[in-house]
Amino acid sequence: MANKDLLHNPLALALESMRGRPSLRLKGTESLKNISIDPSDDVCMDIHPSAILSRVYFENMLCLSHLSPDGRTEIGVRVALGDTDGPATTEILIFGKIHSSLTTPSLSIHVARITPATRAPRPDDPTPRKPPQHLLTRTQSIGELAANTRIKAKGDESEVVRRAREVMLHLPNSKSRVRGKDKEKGGAVFKVPALPAQKPNHAPDPDVFGPVSDVKGKARAVDVGIGDIEQENKSIIKKCTVRHLDAVGVSKAHPEFKELFGFVYRGTAFALRTTIKNSPVSARALETLVEAHIKLYVTSPT
Repeated sequence: MANKDLLHNPLALALESMRGRPSLRLKGTESLKNISIDPSDDVCMDIHPSAILSRVYFENMLCLSHLSPDGRTEIGVRVALGDTDGPATTEILIFGKIHSSLTTPSLSIHVARITPATRAPRPDDPTPRKPPQHLLTRTQSIGELAANTRIKAKGDESEVVRRAREVMLHLPNSKSRVRGKDKEKGGAVFKVPALPAQKPNHAPDPDVFGPVSDVKGKARAVDVGIGDIEQENKSIIKKCTVRHLDAVGVSKAHPEFKELFGFVYRGTAFALRTTIKNSPVSARALETLVEAHIKLYVTSPT
């Protein structure tokens, strides 16, 4: 060691803690440019003369390696000081360094601790909490600066307040506000278009078969838009249907009157669909159609 005392060197203490072990864990060779070592560990290593295999191994590894511009070998031997691999395990690197002398240059063996490589700062790294030096005075400390101590702005305070007020007044707002001056200048104002006019409710298309009277004989409301001729023809068909049903014993009090009336009325109106809207129906044709429908659905008691 050249620069530090033995008791204050971490590497020397770590090696001393390995005393008594028969061997250390060899982890292979490592390129010096790929790792970071502690430059303060100025520790040289000596090989015992009786350790012939160790001497031959290091001579083949280090003496045959190329030298970097700083006089060190490009490769080194990586050794772990411990039985496990973890963050607390100390790893060392044994490398060669040129040693110039008066006669011939020689290679000395050095040992250094492997340290975690420092990375470049990233944008997501937290900012340092230490305040800038220009905010601290001789009579102020960090504690006094954080203890509700306001920093006075340089320059005119009214100018600072005026600028802050201007910024707050010109903040973007979700609601569009038009000032009086803008109206006078004729600025474009966004107008909400009016809703389209609602169309009047059209009457539904008239039923082909017309309205059906209920059990009590009350006719439903007549749909708007049906012609007078069609309405008159449907009324005649209803009266004829009721008269012929009563003739075969199906009065309005009959439990099946509503269903039978609907079938006969709709069938007759559908059969006369081509003339019911244009001209009065023939009484003979109406009587024939109603009787034919009643024969299909009603069995005569006689």
